[in-house]
Amino acid sequence: MNKLKNIRYARQALITINFIAILFYAAIYLYATKAIILQNKGDTLLEQISMIPNDPQVIFVKSVILYGLLIGVIYWRSQLLPKQKKLDKYLIALEIGLAIWIFRTLQAAYNGLFLLVFADIFFSTKDLYSLKTKSYWIMPIIVCFSLIALSSYDLIKLLIKSPDINAYLFIYPLFIQNILLFIKNLLYVANMVIFTLSLITYIIYSTNEKRNIEEELRMVAQTNTELKRYIAVTEKIAEDRERKRIAREIHDTLGHALTGISAGIDAVKVLLQINPKQANEQLDNISLVVREGIQDVRGSLNKLRPGALEQSSLQEALAKMIAEFGEVSQVEIEFNFSWGEVDLEKTTEDTIFRLIEESLTNSVRHGKAKKIVITFYQVTDYYITIQDDGIGSYQVKFQLLPDVSIGYWDDFKERFGF
Repeated sequence: MNKLKNIRYARQALITINFIAILFYAAIYLYATKAIILQNKGDTLLEQISMIPNDPQVIFVKSVILYGLLIGVIYWRSQLLPKQKKLDKYLIALEIGLAIWIFRTLQAAYNGLFLLVFADIFFSTKDLYSLKTKSYWIMPIIVCFSLIALSSYDLIKLLIKSPDINAYLFIYPLFIQNILLFIKNLLYVANMVIFTLSLITYIIYSTNEKRNIEEELRMVAQTNTELKRYIAVTEKIAEDRERKRIAREIHDTLGHALTGISAGIDAVKVLLQINPKQANEQLDNISLVVREGIQDVRGSLNKLRPGALEQSSLQEALAKMIAEFGEVSQVEIEFNFSWGEVDLEKTTEDTIFRLIEESLTNSVRHGKAKKIVITFYQVTDYYITIQDDGIGSYQVKFQLLPDVSIGYWDDFKERFGF
């Protein structure tokens, strides 16, 4: 933040120094011309500049007004840039055009404005490393560099006729001339020094900012990897706990019933030889235990059934689950169900529900999908298609028909009982 403040201060300093420089050069034209007229030294001036100069009052007023417009465009662009980037290139062209206009108005005496425009364009770049992909940044910077290089008075006077501002100083005493030349050089050097320091500061800031962002991204990636590892471990622990719970429940219910049935059958074998009537009664008891065991097993299986299927139909349960998944994952999911009032066994409904649930998870987690289309349709049999716009996989093993690969078949067979 401190470096950004320093850059803003440097920008303000450039604006201030250039304003002082414009006033200084325009004032020399104005007051030196008045002094020359008062002392009737106009012929001497014309001999030195070999041309008719522009009206000094027009130079003063016009340069100040144009500079005000330039500063207005600079501030307007800084406020507009985050909102409407489309206008930015036009504002850059306007900045360069105003700077050239002021340079011509001051009769090519001062070219420090091009440093100000260059700095404003350069400081507004958000990413120096992607600069090469943005021609509308590169071209203005090249134009500014060219203008700075070509705007030297020694070169300008070879191309166009332009009076040398030093020629106006002859009217003043030598001491005043030296002071004015010192101020002129001081303004130029100060403008150059502030521009150079601000440029170096901004480059260092941008480089450090990129390094900090890369470091933060690396830390986020590392944290993401650790979270994935933690989730995998947590899922494994939860799976192991669920297996143990189911094993205990089966042992306590079905194991108990099977033990009783085994003992009862052994007793029936003995009673058939001794008391057939009592053997029949014992068989009735065994039948009751078997029915109770079946109910216990069904109860255990129902506990594994998705809660949504307990309260609604397969279509409604799938629609609710898909809507919730899409809301959480921010993925567009299209669900089409054309099976009608199909009557399926509970285990089949459970399998279909878990299959769709796992397919959605895989599409987002592994395929990075943004849109998923799930279609249930009927021709002669019942079909399900799941399509997404993800990256796909090169390790497809799910094959229902010859040469038709669809998904991770071995894993799905194991998990869904196909």
